[in-house]
Amino acid sequence: MSIATLQSVLAQGMQFAPDTWDGISTRAAEKMRCKTARFSATALAHAVRGIPDEGVLGCSEMVWMVSRVVEDNCSIPLIIDVRSGFSDNLKVMPYDLERIVKAGAAAMMLDDRAYGCGSDSETLTLVSPEVFEKKVAIAKRAALNTDCMVLARSFAPDAEEAIARCKAAQAAGADIVGAAYAHTEADAKQFAEAFEGAKFWNNLTVADGKPEVTGEVLDQLGYGLVFMTFMEKAAWFGDMDFGIKNFRNGNTMYADLHDFDGMLRDEKGNLVDYHVIFSYWKKWMPMEKKFQDLSELGDRAYQNR
Repeated sequence: MSIATLQSVLAQGMQFAPDTWDGISTRAAEKMRCKTARFSATALAHAVRGIPDEGVLGCSEMVWMVSRVVEDNCSIPLIIDVRSGFSDNLKVMPYDLERIVKAGAAAMMLDDRAYGCGSDSETLTLVSPEVFEKKVAIAKRAALNTDCMVLARSFAPDAEEAIARCKAAQAAGADIVGAAYAHTEADAKQFAEAFEGAKFWNNLTVADGKPEVTGEVLDQLGYGLVFMTFMEKAAWFGDMDFGIKNFRNGNTMYADLHDFDGMLRDEKGNLVDYHVIFSYWKKWMPMEKKFQDLSELGDRAYQNR
């Protein structure tokens, strides 16, 4: 399948990118008409391990999932969250990041946390600015001669330090930079004033029941890419909502007849089979028919017996 590059998508204007972690969540992003998505290491670890990803998710697991999502039926460029680069060993990193690029990454998002640490104040550990620069340079080399971009993200809690680290990462070759400390409109303005080049917003957040900053403001400040995290929460709610009501009713009518608030209705208002989400009839049925038709192999099969 032909997939647009992240560069071509960003050239169209600011893009909202949700977090995805597998084929179904990525298909949901496509159905929402998102033009890109961040393939989340955290969400993937939750999905395959059921626990946070502080050091439990390896490169091979990410490569396995990314390659299948991209190869099978993905139409949007995926930004792969590689966190620390899967290691603090700078000799190992090039091999792992090259595997991510070959798996189909449109971009890699690398941050300055040490391998295996968390992001809260008690567990957060940062690599040195010099090591972070080297990691960015390694990522750029891994993506050499490809369209894969490199995004650099600092988790430094202090704004000045985060900005300094992002500038160093930019000098080392990062295509787009962003910082985890930034949550408010004031933070957005502060970070934007420090950078003339491309920048991303790490995550839209809410405080006191209100957005801390809006997409409109971020667009005006020059943020080309805005990440938003909600799809894990939505998936969990959907599982629980369908399950609780099906078990309570003792049947599957609630799930079977649910029209996704009208999204599973055709032009005439008729409920359609949810398999349309997965291109079941468009892709899989023709493929099944093709491989079940052995007429062309008949003579050859007998000859080889």
